[in-house]
Amino acid sequence: INLVTGAGRIRLKREDDVFIDFFGFPFIRDNLDLDVYHTNLYLYSYIKPLEDLTLTVGGSGDFFNPDDDDRQKDRDQFNPKFGIIWNPFAHTTLRGAAFRVLKRTLITDQTVEPTQVAGFNQFFDEVNATDYWVYGGAIDQKFTQSLYGGVEFTYRNLNVPFLDDTGILENSNWDEYLVRAYLFWTPHQWLSLSVEYLYEELDRDEGYTDGSEDAETHWVPLGINFFHPTGVSASLKGTYVNQDGSFERKDDVGVFSAGDDNFWLVDAALSYRLPKRYGLLTIGVSNLTDEDFEFFDSDRDNPRIQPDRVFFGKITLSLP
Repeated sequence: INLVTGAGRIRLKREDDVFIDFFGFPFIRDNLDLDVYHTNLYLYSYIKPLEDLTLTVGGSGDFFNPDDDDRQKDRDQFNPKFGIIWNPFAHTTLRGAAFRVLKRTLITDQTVEPTQVAGFNQFFDEVNATDYWVYGGAIDQKFTQSLYGGVEFTYRNLNVPFLDDTGILENSNWDEYLVRAYLFWTPHQWLSLSVEYLYEELDRDEGYTDGSEDAETHWVPLGINFFHPTGVSASLKGTYVNQDGSFERKDDVGVFSAGDDNFWLVDAALSYRLPKRYGLLTIGVSNLTDEDFEFFDSDRDNPRIQPDRVFFGKITLSLP
């Protein structure tokens, strides 16, 4: 039995000035102060009753205390954590998990608490104090020495806090489904190929939707990577995206319209590995063809695709 335990405490102070335009001059209508204390405790136990079976059993506690703020309420919450990883055969892995999470108030979402249970992500960049359950199942299979694949399913049920038009704190219920299938092949030590399929479905209450009442998105990424012994490597990925749903109009808040689009995106990069594996130098381009499209991202603060062609450079260091 292995145990991982810890605790954390965060204080978040924030001041917001709400302005209105008064005959061309900004006028402060209201001042909103937020002072939140958030304490968490956690304990994870990893148990191996059999050589090929690992169980995760644990829990965490969140103590969420806003200071004199009508926009949020005190909350003490226990979050159970359950996970299983089983290797019934030498090259087959079955995974399953069920756990609860309270979105913490960290601005950067940093934590030393384990961020996954049986390979399923725990923490997402939701609205602060969002309460959600996650259920997942997966199978990973190694077919040959160079061929590897798998299928994964995740369901999340969220209660998202928001303020209604009268300033009363309410909760909106969201459901999210994610299916992922993948196949990786390395036909040569210099070459790797990948094909994936991702399906994402969103279903959100009308009270608070954050831009979309419902949406279905299909992703098909196709990738090829080349690695040379000199340290030079190159990658090329083409991704087909198909999305349709009901989305909030930018020019008319609260009004939703049906929309859909499908398109291809191409990303490319060239890297050089520093001597003694001290790091990587990378240059690349996202949305190489400067594709024009309409797309709703479920995580708009961390967009997965770029609306315009973007060139970038990156230095990654790994010093001894």
